[in-house]
Amino acid sequence: MAGEYSRSKCGWQALWLAVLALVVARGGPVAAQQEDAPPPAPPAGSQSGDQQQPQGLSEEELKELEGVVAEEEAKVGPEVFDEGVKAFYDGDYAFACRRLWDYMSGNPPGAKNYGYAEFFLAGALEHLDFSHAAIEYYYNVAKNRTKPELLPDALEAIERITRSHPFDEDLVLKDLLYDTPFGFIRPDLRDFVEYYQGLMDYRNGFIRWGEKHFSRLKEGSYYEYKARYVRAVYELVRYNLDGALKIFKGILDSDISQIEQADVINNTRQSMARILFEQKKFTEAYQMYESIDSPIEKQASVFMEEAWTMYYQKDYQRAMGLLYALEAPAFFRYFNPEKYLVKSLIYKNLCHYNVAKDAVEEFRQHYGDAVAAIYDRVDLDKNDILMDAALQDSTLERMSRFSRLLDTEMGHLEDFGAAWEENGLLAHLQRIYDLKLKYINRKLKNRLDETLRRVAERLLDFEEQMNLLEYEIGLAIYKRIKGAPTSKEEKRQSIPSAGPMVYYEFDGEFWNDELHDFRFFIEDRCFGEERWE
Repeated sequence: MAGEYSRSKCGWQALWLAVLALVVARGGPVAAQQEDAPPPAPPAGSQSGDQQQPQGLSEEELKELEGVVAEEEAKVGPEVFDEGVKAFYDGDYAFACRRLWDYMSGNPPGAKNYGYAEFFLAGALEHLDFSHAAIEYYYNVAKNRTKPELLPDALEAIERITRSHPFDEDLVLKDLLYDTPFGFIRPDLRDFVEYYQGLMDYRNGFIRWGEKHFSRLKEGSYYEYKARYVRAVYELVRYNLDGALKIFKGILDSDISQIEQADVINNTRQSMARILFEQKKFTEAYQMYESIDSPIEKQASVFMEEAWTMYYQKDYQRAMGLLYALEAPAFFRYFNPEKYLVKSLIYKNLCHYNVAKDAVEEFRQHYGDAVAAIYDRVDLDKNDILMDAALQDSTLERMSRFSRLLDTEMGHLEDFGAAWEENGLLAHLQRIYDLKLKYINRKLKNRLDETLRRVAERLLDFEEQMNLLEYEIGLAIYKRIKGAPTSKEEKRQSIPSAGPMVYYEFDGEFWNDELHDFRFFIEDRCFGEERWE
């Protein structure tokens, strides 16, 4: 499963306490005191012009008390809320945010329209492309439920954003969906909630609880297919290949939407191809790989796995074509030391010994600095190759995309300085983004350290394999063929002058729509029994 989660929320609650402290500073909860309570009567015998100082209070405490009174007296009326809502429906989202924040910062959370103000503020922020700030306020609406009638709309908005933007998984999945009883909600939203509650149970090892959630999903819905995929992956974790294959086939054989469920379909196809490969059904595995139609820049692992499949089928021309397709700029940052291993194996099997040794040398040229950094015990995060490889981890990739989104949206806040700086909304949102960036970067650092160690171990493993392969190539070069003379003859290949196939010489230029069609023109030189010169 992608990522592990625990039920511990201490770190996140500390973050929210900091954010809530900001709201307190702006006068939200302060107004929870009674506003209309009359001032205490002066003690008997005091003159009207005298200021009797309450006993036991210091001068600073008196100033604080005076500040509280001032906040209460500055309470913002409902007409400000009405202005914000009108601006929202008029499409003036920046002004709507300003007036809604004026209302919220001048009233306690228990005020009549406070929940509505949070909802409309979230909607305005969403329209202005501040997806994280919008999520924060939709979360408040759905979690606190001061206006229960807004719960369906808040959940619908959260689902919409999470399906199209990187988001804070701890906030949405753990603190809201997994940790909140929602009671009765609309069927489509029920699927959204039940799926993620079941997913979190699976991730935490509570399989029976997860199945209870998955069993309530509407058959054939978007989330029901995603739940099937989770079940199949769990069977893979248990190494029940036949059980997983059955579930995967059920997904592809069903009436699944090719557009809405593209991610589920392509993940299912790749998973099925891997199972068929493990079962040595290489032809079926190759056909399944070829049916994957995800964007080409996301198919680096598909090309590599497909090349292994062709290698075991001894279709070396096709395998080499796929390996050279991985040289395309779209895959430049993809961590792929094994392509040099497969390339060298193919050359060795076809008795192209010099080029087989060249492939080993290519590996050392590309990854030599990273290997040296590991041996020299240099900080792994100082090496660009190891960092790029670590960031390809699925969990880290999601977290880094969310970090980039926070950074982009935080920079975008400056565009609204003129509208929001005076009333404090700009500073408030900047603090929300700043706290979240620090939080996600701490999580990234912790996960990155662990992932870098795994990448380093994997690279050292490939280095060992390449060293062994180089030794085997050296043995093959000087090995005499023993036994009866071989009847194998050289099979020369030539390009026909006419025919249904058109041949183009590769000029080093890659086109994405051609990458799947590469073939590598290579001859088998393993003939005769002469010693290799």
